[in-house]
Amino acid sequence: MKHFRFLSILFFLFAAISRAGEERKITFRTLCLEQVGGIDKVVIPTASGGKGADIPLYTDISPVVQGVFKSNEAAFYIEKAGPDGQPVLELVGKTPIGKSDRQLFLFLPGAKGEGKPAYQVRSFDDDTGTFGMGSIRAINLAPVAVRYVMSGATTPEIPPGKYAQFPHSKRVNDYNMYPVVVEFRSASGEWVKGQSVSWKATERRREIVVTLVDSRFKQPTVRMYTDFPPWMENTPESIQP
Repeated sequence: MKHFRFLSILFFLFAAISRAGEERKITFRTLCLEQVGGIDKVVIPTASGGKGADIPLYTDISPVVQGVFKSNEAAFYIEKAGPDGQPVLELVGKTPIGKSDRQLFLFLPGAKGEGKPAYQVRSFDDDTGTFGMGSIRAINLAPVAVRYVMSGATTPEIPPGKYAQFPHSKRVNDYNMYPVVVEFRSASGEWVKGQSVSWKATERRREIVVTLVDSRFKQPTVRMYTDFPPWMENTPESIQP
């Protein structure tokens, strides 16, 4: 039995090492919360190390893009002139790739300092099995915990840097609308109201909600992006929003 367990451990170890060195062909979209340093597009290097096609960074959810990454890490670059005047690629952000072959790459301003990448990049599985229609994905980029009060029911708090997914409230009015209050935990431990809005409960799309502190005004901010995956269009299971 011990010999069998040892062989099993070796098998999974070798499998993990093998996967780490494999290329990943990913279908992805991007969402750039704030463009940094005038960088409004990035590239993925080609297999030979050259410049690939430009990938625009939209401040909304982008169209679908396909890319091949050299490993299980998605790395994005810009082209600039090197010391000899010849073009070189400079890293502007990278992230481990999630399990799915459909990803959403979230770009946000990177840590300030010479030599540091312009962007932080986070990856999220974007397939509808992981993130289903009618679901809300709440991503907390604020330095404090947040929670949502939906038709009077309060979600568990979401720690800084984490995310949660939950369905819409079932307590809606005749128009499928319901009230939502987004609350931020203060330094004293109290919950402070950050935003009061009405959301529409629907199975026809997904919602991505990002909480953060605005870099310019230093105020808690809530951004909501309605998402209907374009690959669901013109398919038997698609439902128009």
